[in-house]
Amino acid sequence: MNRKGFTLVEVLIVVIIIGILAAIGIPQFASSIEKAKGGEAKAGLGHLQTGEKIYFAENEYYVGPTWADDLDISLTQRYWSFTVTTPTSTTYTATATRSGGTRAGNTIIMYQDGSISGTWEATF
Repeated sequence: MNRKGFTLVEVLIVVIIIGILAAIGIPQFASSIEKAKGGEAKAGLGHLQTGEKIYFAENEYYVGPTWADDLDISLTQRYWSFTVTTPTSTTYTATATRSGGTRAGNTIIMYQDGSISGTWEATF
């Protein structure tokens, strides 16, 4: 007799292997997505840093909460909101805050010297 097809055992083995690969791959994929979202925040902070340095070169002080109007920068990132504070006229702190998702409220903070800190776990 010439039988064609797969046995139930063969199909179950393939399903188990696919399940194991999915169990390993999905968390890795989620981690890669979060790193990409962090890259979006760092890009926005880089734009703010460039704008602040240009503004400082022209005016000899950094701009604070009115940065959107004064720097003429429009950041439209999907997962982050941005704020700038100026503790003194020669320092600034740009903060990206995660909006939405399981990591909502986490931050990435960039200082005028380019150093980065924050509560977002993929920052460092």
